[in-house]
Amino acid sequence: MMDLLQALDTDSRLDLIPQIWKDIKQLGHTNKADLVEEVLALMARDKQSPEVQASFADCSLAVKSVYEVGDRGRTALEWTASALGNITFLLLRAGRMQEAWGILQLFKANNRIPGEALLAEFLECAKERRDNDLAIDLVKLAASFSLTTTAKFASRVKEEFLLSEEQKKSLEELDVLSSDSSGSDSDSDSE
Repeated sequence: MMDLLQALDTDSRLDLIPQIWKDIKQLGHTNKADLVEEVLALMARDKQSPEVQASFADCSLAVKSVYEVGDRGRTALEWTASALGNITFLLLRAGRMQEAWGILQLFKANNRIPGEALLAEFLECAKERRDNDLAIDLVKLAASFSLTTTAKFASRVKEEFLLSEEQKKSLEELDVLSSDSSGSDSDSDSE
């Protein structure tokens, strides 16, 4: 199956991956983590036409099911940061923000940390939609992971979004909290 995926990649026929995923499921290969990860990685690697992105988003949700419930009574796969990130990217590119936000919440639930590129893409989508609340929630999420990029995202939101005074205050409180937590981390390292 990996050879087939590589052949599709070489021939620039990644649009066929959703059909191949159905075959992978039917053949009972959904328990092979490397294969599942490769399917997600290939779909998420490049932006595609809107139709293909919609198909990839649907397929990514089908792939998500093997992480939640094992196929045919098998044990479910363990979430990886790359699997969660790739599914989130695919949903974002298809304009399915609500579902992408739901996947983003799974990072915390599964003790995984989202990458900076994923959060930046999410912030871009929030900017395109002019969704201030989502942008602030994204900064709060970054702060909850104690990411070093929290201040950078907070700064971007302050500069690129038209925020109310309440929203600005909320971001300033996050700046204070993130600088406090980074200071306390360095204190605990020296003990």
